[in-house]
Amino acid sequence: MKKYTVLLLLLSGCATIGMVSEVNINRDFPHHEIQRIAVLIFETSWQDQDKEETNSGFSKTIVSPDAGTVLADIIARELAKWGRYVVLDRSTLEKELKLVNLSEEDTLHSEDYLSLGKSIGVDAVVTGKVERFGVSYRSLSRRLVVSVKARVSFLARCIDVTTNEAVWSIKIDGTSKDDNERSLASKLIAKAVRTLKEEIK
Repeated sequence: MKKYTVLLLLLSGCATIGMVSEVNINRDFPHHEIQRIAVLIFETSWQDQDKEETNSGFSKTIVSPDAGTVLADIIARELAKWGRYVVLDRSTLEKELKLVNLSEEDTLHSEDYLSLGKSIGVDAVVTGKVERFGVSYRSLSRRLVVSVKARVSFLARCIDVTTNEAVWSIKIDGTSKDDNERSLASKLIAKAVRTLKEEIK
């Protein structure tokens, strides 16, 4: 699998975005076989808040409870814009899953992608795991907030339902002082999908 790592510091006026993005593409996979895909809700594994005490104060991350759905929707939208795949929209996916007595939450820990793929009529599924999606801030005291920034960190994998092979994966870790987490995620995902588009012919 070939790996592309992009280190970016985007400066636009006073807006600053820091991003580390890794795009891995399975060069041995016949990419033309993947035509119809579904983006499943992403797994989230954190507690409500992450808090770290330091000698000079503390830092805290306030996380969004709907991060798994938000990121899945953004990736589905960007993949549909690409035009390479037919992407099941959220309502169609929910209907297809309901027909086989499943919910999106039921797919979070499933590894039976062949059965799932046949049930909903797709060649591949995109799964993901969210590490961070929310607002982080550092404080020197209870009253003095030093800095506030949005943070987005996740891994997404496109998996062939027949062979269980990873077709491609995207790993993103980004921060911004001027964007909220949804806007930041949209920018970072759009950039990663452009890399996929350039490298998968």
